[in-house]
Amino acid sequence: MKKIILFVAIALLLQTAHIFAQTNDTIRTYQLDAVSVVGTQIKVASDAMRVVNIITQQQIQAMPVSNINDLLDYLPGVDVRTRGNNGVQADISMRGGTFDQVLILLNGVNITDPQTGHFNLDLPIDLNMIDRIEILQGTAISSFGLSAFSGAINIVTGNQENSYIKAAVEGGQYGYFSPSFLAHQNIDEWKLTAATSYNASEGYIDNTDYKFGNLFLQAIANYKNAGRFNIQVGGQLKAFGSNSFYSLTYPNQYEATKTLTASVSYEKMINDFVVEANVYSRFHYDRFELFREGVVEFPSWYTNHNYHTTNTIGGNVKAHYNSKIGKTSIGLEVRNEHINSNVLGDEMQQPKTAPFSDGEILLTHAKNRFNVNYFAEQSFIHKGLTASVGVSGNYNSMFANNFAFGANIGYSFNCGVDIFANVNRALRLPTFTDLYYKSATQQANPNLNPETAITPELGVSYKHKSFYTSLNLYYRMGKNIIDWVRLPDEEIWKCQNHTAVNAIGGEITIGYKDISKWVKQAQATYSYCSLNKEAGEYISRYALDYLKHKFTFNFAHKIYGGFFAEYQFTLQQREGTFSDYDGNLQTYNTIPLLDAKIYWTSSSKHNITVYAQATNLTNCKYYDYGGILQPGIWAKAGISVAINTK
Repeated sequence: MKKIILFVAIALLLQTAHIFAQTNDTIRTYQLDAVSVVGTQIKVASDAMRVVNIITQQQIQAMPVSNINDLLDYLPGVDVRTRGNNGVQADISMRGGTFDQVLILLNGVNITDPQTGHFNLDLPIDLNMIDRIEILQGTAISSFGLSAFSGAINIVTGNQENSYIKAAVEGGQYGYFSPSFLAHQNIDEWKLTAATSYNASEGYIDNTDYKFGNLFLQAIANYKNAGRFNIQVGGQLKAFGSNSFYSLTYPNQYEATKTLTASVSYEKMINDFVVEANVYSRFHYDRFELFREGVVEFPSWYTNHNYHTTNTIGGNVKAHYNSKIGKTSIGLEVRNEHINSNVLGDEMQQPKTAPFSDGEILLTHAKNRFNVNYFAEQSFIHKGLTASVGVSGNYNSMFANNFAFGANIGYSFNCGVDIFANVNRALRLPTFTDLYYKSATQQANPNLNPETAITPELGVSYKHKSFYTSLNLYYRMGKNIIDWVRLPDEEIWKCQNHTAVNAIGGEITIGYKDISKWVKQAQATYSYCSLNKEAGEYISRYALDYLKHKFTFNFAHKIYGGFFAEYQFTLQQREGTFSDYDGNLQTYNTIPLLDAKIYWTSSSKHNITVYAQATNLTNCKYYDYGGILQPGIWAKAGISVAINTK
């Protein structure tokens, strides 16, 4: 840890060496706004004819959240199920899907974990580093690949026009402490960013303590003739007590992870022709202890912790040609996923030494799979009408060939009304955990088939001055949906394909922003989802254990001078059942949650923000996963200082 801190300090010192003075603008408060986008597929937010939620940096700064996981949980149709708080571990799903069905991208680069979706949010960044987040709900295989089964999230950083440094610190109950530092410098055609953060807590109940640190370096160059380059490197170290995370039978679990990501992206426009390309790599290390060392005595049958390392290497290229009738797009992605483990994969003839184990631990299993994704799509544009049709294919060394398609149409009226309709087919491959994981409480299935789904969707939105509203409806017809299930009197969770799991639902948003000098935002959202596959006698752990109703209301206002406040109320009802610590079958209760933030921000050159916030002000006792108790009221306070320089 000392070496990492030293490296971070040196990197930040080099980054800030060229910083000089400049003026900063006053931060204004906005809130989430669902927009219907008709356009190209270069970015997540410009995918053809869909409702896309875009969260900007200004919105993030005003909201009563401290991490990306809590931020995303405010969105309609998005279900963030937390095990460890403040960014420790959470599973994100959309529209009644599972956490393995959402694609996570960092600046357009796929960082989804092939071992398990539990690690998809192991991101080497925090909220202070984010320019915006783009959230697509629904299927778009031609644009985002296999993992965008029920949605995709793209996190964008490093595009600020001003040069600045920013330091922040936040503290609160349960020994919570989180400092961060960021330096962003624009030099000629280059935008350089270096950021680091630390987060720790003693835990709100026994064995929920944690600590983790992030380091992120980014360089963006935009040359008129040569094109645009985006280089990023990020790392994260994390360790946490995981009280009952994967089984209520064993409350003293513990986990430590290490993540390293790197990528180089390129984009060039030549007249009406655009080419995009990137190469990327992601390394993830996981050590899981069913019995935390130094806390409990191991039973005789428990011989070793679980060790896993995954290496993902990939690259893709896309080409777009804009003509009078629209846009023609083709693309190809190659991705190799490899895992070494003492649990997951096929047994190796020659075991390998586990990293970070001083040569004492041998990895005895391994698996490699190779992916090729490709697509072609044609878009048509005429006045307010946009339409597209596309096909996509995948070859996987474990699952052979699969194909998908998409058809979309949308129309923008002059009165501010946008309508769209689309139908898409999607595919998701099983993770290495689905295929191979074995423990005292889980039994994987190496004979799983890929999940598939066809999803038609309709949507309409309207904007007039400060008022906006949107409504969309979908029906996802899923086959071979993967889930972990067990009977009530059993302890072993078994992985299997459901023959069919269909989801019907929709989201509605109604809101005003900048209503008056004092009222900045008032917004209500409601999402509904229903799955029509019965589990029978089985208890479902993921696929049939979903968020059915979710209502949110956000209100932001000015208090006086530079003082502002924002409140977020959420009411949600989850379907499904779970067994408690005594083995009794329980259903999920309706959960009312209220979060609030009061803050003061200056308008001077040295932009200062001081704030106090609290989550779960109703002190509601609730579970995102059955039996894993979430914290009650958690109060925090912090200060951030941003100095614009040039």
